[in-house]
Amino acid sequence: MNRRRCARGLAVKICIFSDARSVHIQRIVPGLIARGLEVHVVTHKPAELPGACVEKFTVPAPGLNNLRRWHGRWRRYLRDFMDRFDVVHVHFLQDWGFTPEIISSGCFVATPWGSDIVQPPGEGFPPIELAEARLAMLRHATAVTTWGPGFARIVAEYAGLDVEDIDLLPLGVDLALFRPDLSRLSDERRPLRVGFFKGFREVYGATYLMRAIPTVVEEVPNVRFDLIGDGPQLEKCKALAGRLDVDDCVNWVRRQPHRNIPNYLANWDLTVVPSVCESFGAAALESSAMGVPVVASDVGGLPDTVRHGVTGLLTPPQAPEQLADALITLLEDPPRRREMGAAGREMVEREYNWQTILDKWVTTYEKARDCAGAVLC
Repeated sequence: MNRRRCARGLAVKICIFSDARSVHIQRIVPGLIARGLEVHVVTHKPAELPGACVEKFTVPAPGLNNLRRWHGRWRRYLRDFMDRFDVVHVHFLQDWGFTPEIISSGCFVATPWGSDIVQPPGEGFPPIELAEARLAMLRHATAVTTWGPGFARIVAEYAGLDVEDIDLLPLGVDLALFRPDLSRLSDERRPLRVGFFKGFREVYGATYLMRAIPTVVEEVPNVRFDLIGDGPQLEKCKALAGRLDVDDCVNWVRRQPHRNIPNYLANWDLTVVPSVCESFGAAALESSAMGVPVVASDVGGLPDTVRHGVTGLLTPPQAPEQLADALITLLEDPPRRREMGAAGREMVEREYNWQTILDKWVTTYEKARDCAGAVLC
């Protein structure tokens, strides 16, 4: 009997495999530590995470006490994490080397993030071995979690799982950091501002936004666009702005730390999320928390975080004309924007308060630990 795994009521020891530099991991880990969990992070990209032990993923080299061949050392390295921790949680299904045998030896939680399940446009297909490893992680995990119900259905279809068996653990919003600035609503003399902060990869649809801007500017001449981020399509978008003669309407902003985003949102009348694929929509939620309505693509998990006609408007993806129409509709209707902004804040307070969400994370870990413990006992 594995007595450690069968213990009840003890603080959960978590080992997270992920990118330690990810903004999501940078928020999740401190939140779990604040709730008394012991968190260890294994990563290819180390970064400081106060309170957590961060370890670079490194399969031990051979030595006098470890003469196994490469794959044997790799398996032993991963088995050690399964033995030492109550829960091993993989965020984003990278091929760390977990096999069904290793996964079944303890408590394993798998959380796909999006591009590991849905192939983003402009990016190559994964090798067959990687696709098989992702399927194995999902099919043999003690628990599978996703950010929202829309993406859960996609994951269930991808892996042949029952959607009811997938736990919903959304990303929440820090309501103290993201809070409305009502003073902007009273200044009718300032230019209207539309913001975008997804970054310049093909999957985020920035080129479609660029093609929508001329129509918006023609109908709403005092509108300005703040476009935040970097990425492989940034120069293409800048060139498009020149060819479409909208340079004067666009403010290009380099990529910002997450803590700076509220400073920009405070000045925006709308946020636009023109993604081609999207597993959830954290940017939409943060905008709603600030009382800023959202115009977004009707894809993936975005309908979970943008309530059409209530907190914003949804449009077909890759459709600049419809995107422009939605932006114009709200830019020309201040009362409706205020109504949607208030509804968005209320939705986030009710459903996506980060503190409440973190409690749900802890409960899910405890349930997974107990489930794995019952099997191992």
